[in-house]
Amino acid sequence: MPIEESANSGDREPEITLPPQPVWVQLAFAFTLLFTAIHLYWAVGGTWGLPLLALQEKAAVQAVNWVVSVIMVIGALFVLALNHPIGRRVPSWTLLVPLWIGAVVCVSHAIYGLITKALYLSGWHGAVNFPVVAGVSPATAAAENRHSAVLDILVFEPCFLIQGLLLALAAWQFIRTPAGRRRWRMSLIAGIALIDVFGLLLDLAGKQFAIS
Repeated sequence: MPIEESANSGDREPEITLPPQPVWVQLAFAFTLLFTAIHLYWAVGGTWGLPLLALQEKAAVQAVNWVVSVIMVIGALFVLALNHPIGRRVPSWTLLVPLWIGAVVCVSHAIYGLITKALYLSGWHGAVNFPVVAGVSPATAAAENRHSAVLDILVFEPCFLIQGLLLALAAWQFIRTPAGRRRWRMSLIAGIALIDVFGLLLDLAGKQFAIS
């Protein structure tokens, strides 16, 4: 991924002046906290939006969502650091690398999820690996899985997409040179494409890349 490289002052590109109110940083921070609230809801025992298997394994789901919530709060602090003096006192890669990972994971998750859930709803049920839950009839499982796929398409995958795009834009706004911003965009596109193409190829081969 791109990292702004040091250069002799005579060769350095003119730096882009950051706006006094970096809107992408603020939006990314706010949305990260909002998205964290969903995971906190599941962490404390909420069940709305959970797939069928998760309802059967609540303790594990709660533990996972506590971990995810902590990671997201840390991510929000990284975003906030972009607009803080500390962001100029540390090497840029210490902020850009975590945000690059977060942006690529979120956007690729959204694209892959939207495609596979749409294929599932269109009749290709092999596109999504909904685990078989003991004690649940096939008819009930089919209805619940369809509901989960619809909810993912309408709510959760768009949330992943928004989260990833805001992280990408917040970091882009932090980068001060045109060349650095171009490298940032291209590295994001490459990372997202690599993950999603790999996942879709696995699906075509009858393998499973992700579990809903």
